[in-house]
Amino acid sequence: MTSLKKAVAIDVPLQKAQPVLSILREAGLVDASLRFNRSDKTLMIPLRQAPSDQIVSQIGYYCSVRIMTWDFAESFRPPRDIIEAVNANIPANLTGYLPRSYDVIGDIAIIDLAEAIQPFGQIVGEAIQKINPHLRLVVRKVGAVSGAYRTRQLEILAGTGSMETKHHEFACCYVLNLSTVYFNPRLSNERMRVAEQVGPEDHVVDMFAGVGPFSILIAKMHPNVRVCACDINPDAIEFLKENIFLNGLVGRVIPILGDAAKSMDHGLRAWANRIIMNLPSEAENYLPVALDILREEGTIHYYEFASRNDKIEDIEMKIRDIIEDAGRMVRSFTFADAIREVAPGRVQIAIDVLIE
Repeated sequence: MTSLKKAVAIDVPLQKAQPVLSILREAGLVDASLRFNRSDKTLMIPLRQAPSDQIVSQIGYYCSVRIMTWDFAESFRPPRDIIEAVNANIPANLTGYLPRSYDVIGDIAIIDLAEAIQPFGQIVGEAIQKINPHLRLVVRKVGAVSGAYRTRQLEILAGTGSMETKHHEFACCYVLNLSTVYFNPRLSNERMRVAEQVGPEDHVVDMFAGVGPFSILIAKMHPNVRVCACDINPDAIEFLKENIFLNGLVGRVIPILGDAAKSMDHGLRAWANRIIMNLPSEAENYLPVALDILREEGTIHYYEFASRNDKIEDIEMKIRDIIEDAGRMVRSFTFADAIREVAPGRVQIAIDVLIE
């Protein structure tokens, strides 16, 4: 026997149901846990709570408004979005603070959670798991990426287990622990852009390699390329070693633990013709080191954080000055653009520099 549940309802003509539903869903008022009642001429819509006078006025533009209490059958279909997934478990006036997007790394979702909705963090986390049943953990960012190891504090909202996961990207596999290493899935397209430029016999140095997403992708795509992958974080290097093995690249990607500033200690002077500098907060300080690693001619993939209002030409001029002060010459800037937003008004800039 189907169980019934009483709820506030609104009865609308079928021909006006679509605009009314749009208004109610935008306000977070539709109760997704209950099934709509439909007749030949009307649709009875279950609500989480009675609509405000403002909502009633908006609906009144399309049809007369009939509010009542009705018995509805419970719905068992999966929620279509996070508003449906949280259902009546948070106040309707807070649904506007729900995250509309989030990063997924392996079986872990990482979200930004507005302060107003943080007391309902567990409900939000469980809602995201309802939409994505494959997710084992949902965590929220507590702080920014910081420190020499580029890690951030995370808080578990829903799920169980450790922060270690296995992530797949462009036929590559990466094992990592989100609490001890840096990994950004939003750079996947940038990693592919760089990898597609690599020549068949290139020597590549990935100065801030992390767990290896640039290095491993490049080595997989180009069998004859040699890659040295450096990082100062011991945990990142241990995961890098594991990822080299998992992806069948032993001997083709060389992991190096240590500060990239001491790359010369590993015999890398004038070794590479392509260098990746994905440390946007400090790359400028490491440019002289990169020039020591670079052969007589080569390309540096340079990254920097900047204001959205900053002119890329000014950043290029700064880079040119540093390179010329080191006795080298810029042949051309072959690419320069903002590749992602990192905060309101802040972006990450990617610049490819061909140097001689």
